[in-house]
Amino acid sequence: MATYPGGHAVFLLAALATHTFLGYALGSVLFRRPVAGALGGVLPDVDFLFPAFLGPPFGHRGLTHTLLAAGVAAALAARLDGRTAAAVGTAYLSHLLVDATTPMGVALWYPVADERVRFLLHGHSPVGTVAIWTGCLLLLLGRRFARSGSNGRGDGG
Repeated sequence: MATYPGGHAVFLLAALATHTFLGYALGSVLFRRPVAGALGGVLPDVDFLFPAFLGPPFGHRGLTHTLLAAGVAAALAARLDGRTAAAVGTAYLSHLLVDATTPMGVALWYPVADERVRFLLHGHSPVGTVAIWTGCLLLLLGRRFARSGSNGRGDGG
């Protein structure tokens, strides 16, 4: 875990906010479904609500941090419409990707394989968090400027 001012509670809040914001940005820009993206971005961490006595695979970064769970979430969202499903699925996968950049990694292939996927890029470090938030802001600003035209007034001229 990265060192955050304020300790573990601040770390958890920053991680949840980052996943939510990244999902929001992706859902908004790619699919015009910001709420679905935000929900898909934070959905894998529903495992924080599971009782600890259940143990694996129900603990944190267990079953909910797999490609199987991402597929189930997208399939359920598809009952609403295709863009909502795409937003939920893409945001869910972004969560798994960010968590894979940490030493704990994620068991993407569970239940087929137990090995954890890791890319040690420190996605949940303070620097990684700032980089992700900056990327989200640039993505949202880029979309806003693209929609408003080249002169920023919205009239395209």
